[in-house]
Parts: sequence; C-alpha cells; structure tokens
Amino acid sequence: MNNNFFQPFPETRDSDAVNVLTIAASFPSLIQPWLVNHLVQIIRHGGDNRIVSRREEKAVFTDAIVENNLLEKYWCVGDDKIELLRDYIKAMADKPLRQRTQQLMRNYNAKDRSVKMRIFDKLSSPVFACNPDIIHSHSEPAGARFIKLIQANKAPLVMTFHGLPPVGVAHITDAQRNEYTATAEAIFVNTEFAKQQYISLGAPEEKFIIVPQGIDLSRWPLQQRPFPENGTVNLLTVGRLHPDKGHRYALDAVKKLVDQGHDIQYTIVGSGPEKENIATKADGLGIGDRIRIHSAIPDKQLAEIYRQSHIFVLPSLRSKDGFHEETQGVVLQEAQATGLITIATRSGGIPECIDDGKSGYLVPDRDADALASAIDAVINKKDEWLNIQAAARQWVEHHYSADKIGDRMNAYYRDIIR
Repeated sequence: MNNNFFQPFPETRDSDAVNVLTIAASFPSLIQPWLVNHLVQIIRHGGDNRIVSRREEKAVFTDAIVENNLLEKYWCVGDDKIELLRDYIKAMADKPLRQRTQQLMRNYNAKDRSVKMRIFDKLSSPVFACNPDIIHSHSEPAGARFIKLIQANKAPLVMTFHGLPPVGVAHITDAQRNEYTATAEAIFVNTEFAKQQYISLGAPEEKFIIVPQGIDLSRWPLQQRPFPENGTVNLLTVGRLHPDKGHRYALDAVKKLVDQGHDIQYTIVGSGPEKENIATKADGLGIGDRIRIHSAIPDKQLAEIYRQSHIFVLPSLRSKDGFHEETQGVVLQEAQATGLITIATRSGGIPECIDDGKSGYLVPDRDADALASAIDAVINKKDEWLNIQAAARQWVEHHYSADKIGDRMNAYYRDIIR
C-alpha cells in the first residue's frame, strides 16, 4: 500500500490553502496534462492532494508528476475483487485509518445500491477516509461509481465536465447523472460550448462556472521562428489517435499541398486505435515518407518536437452521431505558447480558444480542401510569421496561464467551502 496516500491530510495553517481529493478516470495520463497542472496549482496555494482513479497508466510520467511527488498521493481502485479485499485488509490493520474509515461508513447510506456495489463501496471506503476539505471529480463514470462514498465523506463535491466520452467508452445513465450533479455544489466547464452540452443532458444551469484549463507557461516558453530557409514546413498534431480527431482529413490536406509543390513534413503525436489506419492511409496516398507518428514520449522529446515544428493542425470533428467533441483542446494553447501558428476546425469549443485571424485560424471540419488552403495561406504569409506567433503567445498568457487560473480555482474552492 502507498502509505502516503492513506495518511490524513495535514491541517492547513494558511486560511487560503485547500486540501483536495481528486477523482479521475485514469492517472497519470499523458492526454490530460491539464489535470496535473491543476494538482500542481493546489500545492502552490499551500494545499495538498490525494488522487484516486479507476484506471492506472504507467507508460510515461510527466516531469511535473515526479517533481511534485504526485504518485505518492495516488491510489487506483480497479475492479479486481481479490486486490480490493487485500488492500482493505491491509488498511484496516492501521488503527487511525480504521477509525476514520469506520466513521465514514457510519455516514454511508446506500439502500438503493446492489449488493455488488455495496461490497465495492465497503472495500473502497478507506480511500475516502482522508478528511479532505473538498472533493473534485473529473470523471462522470468514476464520480458516479463512488457517489455514495462521496456523500458519506460529507466534504463538498465539485465536478468538472470535460465533454462526452468517445465512442466505445461507457456513458452513465440519466439517473446516475441526476444524482451526481445534484450532489455537486458546482459544475466547472472549460468553455461555453461544454456548458451548453451538459445543460442539454439535464445538468442544472445554476451550478455552472466556466474556468478554462490552464497551462504552465514556464514549461512552454516562446521560441519564435521565421519561415525555414530550406523551405521545409513542419506540421504537427498532438492528441488521441481516434476517428473524432480527424487525422484523415489532415493527411488528405498534406497530399494536396505536396502535389502543389510544397515541401511538407507532418508529425503526429498520440496513442489510440487509429495509429495503424493513419499509417496505412498515408502510405496509400504516397506520402508515407513525410509522416512520423510518435506515441508515449517523455516531456523533453515532446517539447523538442514542438520546437522543430512551424504550423500546428487540430482537425477535430464536429459530432454527427452524439460522440465525443472537443471542448477546449489544451494542445492548442501549448502550441500557441511555444510559437507555432495554429490552424483548427470550428468544432466544439475550439472557436472560443483561438482569436481567429490574429492568434490562429479556423476552418470547417471534414474539409481537406479548406485545411490545405489555410496552410497554404499561412505559408504565403511568411513575412508575418513572427507577428502571428507573438500575438498567439499574448493570447495564451492572458486567457490560459495556469497561475491565473489556479488563483481563480482556489478562490472558488474557498467560496464553496465557506
């Protein structure tokens, strides 16, 4: 057992500090850098973290996770009954933890739960006996699964809605969502689009607070770059390799640009089910030698790829069938901060995250011709590149600084606790 996780939160001497139990779908996750940024901000404001998730990812840890010892404050509650029972027995051997857990379970009321779920709650109960000031859930499925333990803990619950899950990922029922949102004191969303999406699912409008996901600007320094002397333009896309990300349209656009005589190299960073399909399509278009795909790479390598790139492309798709749609796209802010010129689709909340025509450019989704034309137009604006890059950096500093957003979130926490 990770004893640091099961230690009770320290008493906060600073009245501004907040100790937070965070619920996530998975941790650590390379596709959720905003979550780590948020956890770091809790620490910077004098608070402490405990993180619980339903899945664990151990491929690559970001530097911030290691530097802030977040793995020592993390616990994964999976579905392995034997492992759950073993951990529970170990936890009960610790007298202070056993007493806190018993107090928690005295508040537990779940007559409407199945026997299976009541057993799951019982075995998971030590995880919620850390006496947080506030519980923050970043996952509908995980938050709904733990809802009775959250209620028994009695710390105020806040939640962040990050958008609907992709195809193939389980949704919660309307009844589960109603209980989940009714328990929450506040619902955070990153864009107006995400707010309206969740309201359409029945979430109470009066609970919403719009707070963008921030980035640590110190980790994404601006490196302005003029048009390359050798004429080779490096495109970059970072994100999940999933059909809703629209990589196939970006590949079609690259093919059109190459046929027009442009020297294009296209790097794709991400993991997911589309990796093989992307490579196959690139070979079929005859541009396989111009495409590089990287998965599960460390921070330093990703930062170097950003530095070597010129134009960032995010071809995410609008939903036609109710599947996942981009609500913010934090990679856009990372790209703009580091000096890439961004081109993205008018999908989900993306239009709220780009000052179209100044800090980046928007195109229709599912339109390879429009995407190719936008890239061509940027290439032909080579004399304006430095100005566009500077404007993008200013945009991110003003709207998406993790420090500024951390201040806002901590103030909201304090208000909710009061």
